[in-house]
Amino acid sequence: MNKFILTPLAITLSLTLSACGGSSSESSSGGSSSGGNTAQLQTIALQTLTRECGADSAYQADVVFHNDDGDAIGSVKTDAEGKFSGELPSGTKHVSVLGDVFDEEDGGYKQIITELDIENRTNLGTFYFNDFTGDCGCTEYSVDTTALSTIASDYTIYQSQGNEVSGSVNVCPNDNKLYLTALSSYSVDAKAAVIDIPVNSSVITLTDEDFIHDGVEVPVQLDIDADYASTRGYIEADNTYRFVQYSGSEISNTLFVFPTVTEHNFYVQLDFMSDLMNVDGVDVEFQSYARSAVDTNGDYQLTTLPIVTDDLGFSLLQFAENNDSSFDFGNVDNRFARTIWDYSFLVDDSAESRFDWTIKAGISGQIPDLSFGSVFPEPTDEVILEELTVLLYGYAGNATDANSYAKLLDTMSEGGHLTKPEFSNYVYTFVSAEIY
Repeated sequence: MNKFILTPLAITLSLTLSACGGSSSESSSGGSSSGGNTAQLQTIALQTLTRECGADSAYQADVVFHNDDGDAIGSVKTDAEGKFSGELPSGTKHVSVLGDVFDEEDGGYKQIITELDIENRTNLGTFYFNDFTGDCGCTEYSVDTTALSTIASDYTIYQSQGNEVSGSVNVCPNDNKLYLTALSSYSVDAKAAVIDIPVNSSVITLTDEDFIHDGVEVPVQLDIDADYASTRGYIEADNTYRFVQYSGSEISNTLFVFPTVTEHNFYVQLDFMSDLMNVDGVDVEFQSYARSAVDTNGDYQLTTLPIVTDDLGFSLLQFAENNDSSFDFGNVDNRFARTIWDYSFLVDDSAESRFDWTIKAGISGQIPDLSFGSVFPEPTDEVILEELTVLLYGYAGNATDANSYAKLLDTMSEGGHLTKPEFSNYVYTFVSAEIY
């Protein structure tokens, strides 16, 4: 399957990576992962789910086991709860999970998610497959503000994700509460309200007494390349961010967190590197992101943004040129420890079928020539790469070697990792190329 990865990629990256300073290199790096089997069979756990309208449901998918060379050496299906837990076939080095998915734009297609070099892992976590086929059944609720006094005259009310409330709000079946922020128009002040969704009424009535949570100001610090900053609070029970606010590099808004509602709060910087570029029919986008934990006083230790340099362009082009599919992004940012490749392919057959492929790996290694046996035979018609993204990421302050990160990844798989300090300082660089 690697011919689908490398052949179009070399052409695409040659066109696009000049935008971040990269150029071709004649040298070749062999940073291949070490192999070898162990005497005792490895045991792992994983789960496959589909998320529709914010709710998770069990999803049955195929699990394929690969040896060091990428050959399929066995497969199983997840059970009725979408779970697999057990021993791996002897010689397993990589694992892929495959499912049939559906979305409104592309219809049905195959999704493949591959985890490379899993020999130090015990829990591969949750694999999500999109199976969205209908309306979520969200309901529009009227918002009655006639009982508001001070809040109505001195504040502007926003929903959790920053949209101003103007007469009504949409509430979806998975929404148990409505999270609102009131920002003062005349002073540095903010308040928050957590409203229960009415059961037998389509009207939400607000009063000043609902806004009992006082905002704590968070000072805005922006790296020179940052486009905007953002604050947000994490609610573990919902596994989501609430009270998201933004401040741009050109227009500085005051930012707040609400520690009496969200115990875990964060300050985020994001840099879009440049506007969307088009190079010979390829749309290219770069992003850089850094997250910092905010304490109850609004203080934080700033996590600096990753900087895109020539090293990223060199490393990507070198991967495209290496016949053995080896890669090494170790020089891009010493906080990065993981790489995620996302490919979207169109198969030029009579049905114009497609498949998407995600490959997760360390910051350096080798993508073997993976095959999936009868679960997904290799397409025989022309395969066209339509979109490619590369995500490099890490958690600042943690060791970046494979063994240390295996423990971090297993902790993430257990859920709730945003409540733990070792996951506060998340950083990434993202490169996207869409081919026309």
